[in-house]
Amino acid sequence: MKIVFFGTSNVALPVLETLYQHHDIAAVVTSPDAATGRKQTFSESPVSVLAKEMDLELLKPQKVKGNLEFINQLKNYRADIFVVVSYGKILPLEVINLPPHKTLNVHFSLLPKYRGASPIQGALLRGENQTGTSIFVLDEKMDTGPIVVQKSFPIDPDDNFITLSQKLATFSAKLLLDALPGYASGDIIPLTQDDSLATYTKVIGKQDGLVNWQNSAFQIYNQFRAYYPWPGVWTEWNGKKLKILDCQPMEAKSPALEPGTVQKDGLASCGQNTILKLGIVQLEGKNQTSVKDFLNGYPQFTGSLLGK
Repeated sequence: MKIVFFGTSNVALPVLETLYQHHDIAAVVTSPDAATGRKQTFSESPVSVLAKEMDLELLKPQKVKGNLEFINQLKNYRADIFVVVSYGKILPLEVINLPPHKTLNVHFSLLPKYRGASPIQGALLRGENQTGTSIFVLDEKMDTGPIVVQKSFPIDPDDNFITLSQKLATFSAKLLLDALPGYASGDIIPLTQDDSLATYTKVIGKQDGLVNWQNSAFQIYNQFRAYYPWPGVWTEWNGKKLKILDCQPMEAKSPALEPGTVQKDGLASCGQNTILKLGIVQLEGKNQTSVKDFLNGYPQFTGSLLGK
């Protein structure tokens, strides 16, 4: 099949690589280069880098809706189908319906559960033990189109956003490859989603990483897993931001201490009398360090209250 691929982030790479090996990629559409870091230097998306390595035609429109030049470019490719994986822009119907087989979207959840911008983080945040991939026909709403194929995938207890997204991306590439022939031939009939079962995720911001010590250690650990490496989880200590770069919930119960109290050896009291073992931390303006070394430098950390 002749395909135009839309994608931006790392999770799109395995799908693009797999399609490239088995189909004709007419072009790749990705987000424009963006300014990053303190120096605000422009960098291209991971999909842009890979597309260049593959010597594929690359498009980076600033906007899609109403962009007649871009739409005419898409028409000229005469693609059989468009495929979207973590592109980052909403496609209008005038783009979605261009090719004969329309546009398929690869979404990392068991739709209609976890619709929206952060399905992987959503599943981790809620401590799910399984998630999955849904490949559906894109429409103008948010993740509501009929499902072509859907398959579950286990979540390991120590999975974080990076590890789970990499696993799901590889898993989804094969799922899409296997489903394309049946979808194109009409043997696979897409099934309408049950909107009454829908749940939603949001666009994540930096503030979402702030730890609420009233939550249980297991909830905080799930927050850490979901938001690793960005935005990360953090608290305040002595008026400064303290990033938590590694942690683990303990099975033991905590003594009746105020949530956020630091016990010996970097154990933090949490809600429901649970304990979070801090592993690696980074105080604002300092290098990251193990809790053991941090305690050597700041012995007053023991007995103090986090979040203040």
